[in-house]
Amino acid sequence: MKNAINIKKLKVGYDKKIIIEELNLSLEKGKITSIIGSNGCGKSTLLKSIGRILKKENGEIFILDKNMNDMKSKEIAEKLAILSQNPTAPSQLKVEELVSYGRYPHRTNVSKLSNEDKQKIEWALKVTNTFEFRHRELSDLSGGQRQRVWLAMALAQETDILLLDEPTTFLDMSHQLEVLNIVKNLNDKHGCTVVMVLHDINHAAKYSDFIVAMKDGKILYKNTPDLIMKKEVLKDIYNINAELITNENYNVPLCLNYELL
Repeated sequence: MKNAINIKKLKVGYDKKIIIEELNLSLEKGKITSIIGSNGCGKSTLLKSIGRILKKENGEIFILDKNMNDMKSKEIAEKLAILSQNPTAPSQLKVEELVSYGRYPHRTNVSKLSNEDKQKIEWALKVTNTFEFRHRELSDLSGGQRQRVWLAMALAQETDILLLDEPTTFLDMSHQLEVLNIVKNLNDKHGCTVVMVLHDINHAAKYSDFIVAMKDGKILYKNTPDLIMKKEVLKDIYNINAELITNENYNVPLCLNYELL
């Protein structure tokens, strides 16, 4: 299987503090990979480094076998989209207008949307179930609706790879599942490679093909959910004693309860 992302000897930090050093990682094309770990372990730092929101100090990142150092910003934006935590936009902006910003990497005429642009925007709105309120302002939407609109903007970018930094943060349980089901559907029907940071290990187990487990800026484990969701692994990552069960509907282990060691 071809890799969507290859990372070699990555070193990155901020505020004069090194967060990640000598990190190597390969992520398969066409799969969903979730990155888990305790707060401050480097999950979001890793994702932001791949998305070039954070500048790396050393190392190489390859996107579909091409070194990002040799790629122009427009070329990267045509292959990779990132949805950061807590994105912001003017509250009076209309939904369809925000989603249209995702088309900028593909547009030759900045002042005018092509027919293809319009088709992709409509598709992104429909696949995220936001088409019905495309003419509403962002201020009129609930938190779950706004998150789906931001996801639609990332999808309108029409990339092979989608990076999501805690896409379910601040959402209630039903809206969390709604967003994750959209992501899963994108992967199943359109072959989109998804890399996302998640706090909920049960969501990671249910929706991922692979899980990357981090601690102190290092990757401790990378494997399928059934091999990550084990007592000894969760003890290493989170310092917890986890009680695990197998969900018969999805045939994956889930954490039923846990205690701090």
